[in-house]
Amino acid sequence: MPSAPRLNLSSSRNDVAPPPRASGDKVDPAAVQARALQFLREVLEKTENVGDRFAEEARRIHYNEAPSRNIRGVTTPEDAHALLEEGIDVMPLPVPAALKEPLQ
Repeated sequence: MPSAPRLNLSSSRNDVAPPPRASGDKVDPAAVQARALQFLREVLEKTENVGDRFAEEARRIHYNEAPSRNIRGVTTPEDAHALLEEGIDVMPLPVPAALKEPLQ
């Protein structure tokens, strides 16, 4: 059976992933943490917090009963699994308590 052991990708693409790091390269934990916190702040800024109503609001948006928007909130693992079974994409995102409240 024919197979494709490798893909020939155009070298003109700009979104090519960086080359893998050599095993001797050190990871800067502070840089990784800073990037993760920056990502979380962006998510928090660009989403609406619906709190405990997350599963209900996600269903309303999915079935066009509410305006489409990015939301975040809290739900049980069972409800999250039920949403996935309905075809509603959800992603758990642990948010540190320090980011949940505005900083002074």
